[in-house]
Amino acid sequence: MEKKTILEVKNLKKYFGGIKAVDGINLRLYEGEIIAIVGDNGAGKSTFIKIISGVYKKDSGEIFINGKKVGITDVRSARENEIETVYQDQLLIQEFNAARNLFLGREKISEKGIGKFLRVLDFKYMKEEAEKLLKRIGIEIREPDSPVGYLSGGQRQGIVVGKAVYWGGRILIFDEPTNNLGAKQERKVIDLIKLIRDKYNISIIIISHNIAHVFELVDRIIVLRNGRKIGERIKRETNPNEIVSMITGLRS
Repeated sequence: MEKKTILEVKNLKKYFGGIKAVDGINLRLYEGEIIAIVGDNGAGKSTFIKIISGVYKKDSGEIFINGKKVGITDVRSARENEIETVYQDQLLIQEFNAARNLFLGREKISEKGIGKFLRVLDFKYMKEEAEKLLKRIGIEIREPDSPVGYLSGGQRQGIVVGKAVYWGGRILIFDEPTNNLGAKQERKVIDLIKLIRDKYNISIIIISHNIAHVFELVDRIIVLRNGRKIGERIKRETNPNEIVSMITGLRS
């Protein structure tokens, strides 16, 4: 059975002055697939995902979602195409609780009486939705009203992931999802990524320097060097030594 292509990128290019940050990359992401984009610092990984997620505008190339050519010019247009990004800095307001962070920038306005007229925030609705979401994806927070700054790194990452799922992301992009986490928290995030792929059939792109995590999580590995795609491998047909050799350009 032929796989359904969710995202396709053709000859994508991005320049910063005379530097070719992304130089003619072609890539496909299939339905329910997890792929990793790996490479040394400066390989073009972050620039590439920032184009897909609308942070940067491409200089040339084409992007297709479900076979339809789309124009991604900003974060809003990426979200309209069901692309959500989970960055390593998490983009949470530390003083807000989980519910406020879940609806940050997309707050729910009361639909009742004077509350609707005065555009009063519906805190009860947001809290209930946050609690249902976190329960659904297996994130336990004993005191849901606590500011997220008091939560563990794994719990905070779980809130960010949950937010991406809640707002309809069919393509999720993770930028170093286990960076700066302890071993126990790393395990929770890895299990969460597996869960949302298996439970919701979401397609996922991961950027990671952790080759062990890459080999545990993904189906296919894309290697970038100097802004170009220099190879890709199906995980079961390769090994960490080969991928590291491709990243560095040195034969093992």
